[in-house]
Amino acid sequence: MQITWMSQGSFLFETEGQRILVDPYMSDFLETKGLKRMVEYPLAFEELKPDMLVCTHDHLDHLDPETVERIGKMYPECVMTGPVSCCDHFSELGISKERQIKMTRFETFDFKGIKITPVFAKHSDPEAVGIVIETEGKKVYLTGDSEYDDRLFVDEVKNCDLVLICINGRLGNMTLEEALTTVKAIKPKQALPMHYGLFAENTADPAPFVTGCKTSGIDSFEMELGKGFEL
Repeated sequence: MQITWMSQGSFLFETEGQRILVDPYMSDFLETKGLKRMVEYPLAFEELKPDMLVCTHDHLDHLDPETVERIGKMYPECVMTGPVSCCDHFSELGISKERQIKMTRFETFDFKGIKITPVFAKHSDPEAVGIVIETEGKKVYLTGDSEYDDRLFVDEVKNCDLVLICINGRLGNMTLEEALTTVKAIKPKQALPMHYGLFAENTADPAPFVTGCKTSGIDSFEMELGKGFEL
């Protein structure tokens, strides 16, 4: 499995001949809210080539309407999935229901041999989910946006090969210290920090998280935007 961090909570997973794109924010939509991006999205639309688009919740930096609409038009075979509110938004953007898969927490579905399980997330969007991806004998847990909560510690996310976890501590996300507590409870082989570095008003230093993981015997490093790594 090849994993590429695309900024904020966005990732590209390449596995089983499929490209799964999660939560891409590629526009400058949020400048209208006073949030100016500090880094550009590392891939152009022509380079995305997604087979599936996943939106973990219906917030603008995770379901960016300009980005979703353009992907929908450029890639008519791309399937789109997310909670009910995301699917409703897909429909508003002209994505047919035949191209949609509605996510329900803890209901696993199969996408061309890849198992995807939406799991609990505690966020200002009550329908927000994290996702667990199982493929190639590996298990990856992407928290999406979530505050710290004991309900995160479910069997579906324990003993993962990799946890990708938010650390920014603002706007409905757990703090760095809470993220460390979470990964220590989940006990993955590796935990990597995400959801920082895009907006100056909503970022954090990932170095203490990486150090804290290593001290606890969990492998960690700072991902480089647009540079894939193999799991």
